[in-house]
Amino acid sequence: MILRIFTSYIFRCVLICLPILWLCGCAKKDKPSDPPPAFYTRLSLDISHEMNGSQLVRNTTTYTNPAGEKFIITKFRYYLSNFALVDDAGKTIPLASAYFLVDDAVDSTKRLLLDSVPAGNFTAVRFLVGVDSARNNSGVQSGALAPENGMFWTWNSGYIMAKMEGTSDAITTPTQGFEWHVGGFRGTYNALRTVQLPLSFRVIPFMAAIPHFNMIANVGKWFAPNEASFAKTPIIMAPGDAALNIANNYQQMFSIKN
Repeated sequence: MILRIFTSYIFRCVLICLPILWLCGCAKKDKPSDPPPAFYTRLSLDISHEMNGSQLVRNTTTYTNPAGEKFIITKFRYYLSNFALVDDAGKTIPLASAYFLVDDAVDSTKRLLLDSVPAGNFTAVRFLVGVDSARNNSGVQSGALAPENGMFWTWNSGYIMAKMEGTSDAITTPTQGFEWHVGGFRGTYNALRTVQLPLSFRVIPFMAAIPHFNMIANVGKWFAPNEASFAKTPIIMAPGDAALNIANNYQQMFSIKN
């Protein structure tokens, strides 16, 4: 008798549990699989500095600007930051935060590696010439933004976005030296400039090679369309109208070669 009752009890338990087990099995089977891990690669940009079609040569080559002034460049530097890509749907995709100090005297600084490039079809690259206001207000920086790099004024005036130095016989001082240090990140005298260039390429998940492009910076663009005269303005050392004129000019100096 006891065995019969026990057997009946077990049978009823099995009948009750079977639907539950079946539902659990279905739920497990129907659960979507985890998405594949996101794929990211890098983008390589090699920068070459030119003066109206010819390689820039510092210290020894004499150039002539649109004002007819002869000059020699001894130093040429600028910051690039806030890189982003524009995809074929028109969406802007920010890349990993990076600040590059490009110095014509240091070849390694003219090869940029941009991280966090996702898979997709892209039509343009966008970047900032200079250092954004957030970093200008972030206290002492390191790496490319370290004050000892000679691209920083004060905590009030901030970073020098771009600089050109050299000599010109149009300048009447004994040294005939010019120093154009373009900066300013606040209000009316904000010298930050955004550049967007056509750049068509595709990133396929798990592709082996990274995309590579050559970018030209034409130094001759510093002198037009706004007037830029060494005789009239040999020194730019603070935010102001002169710095804005130069920033508006050099915003046009970049192009993609291939």
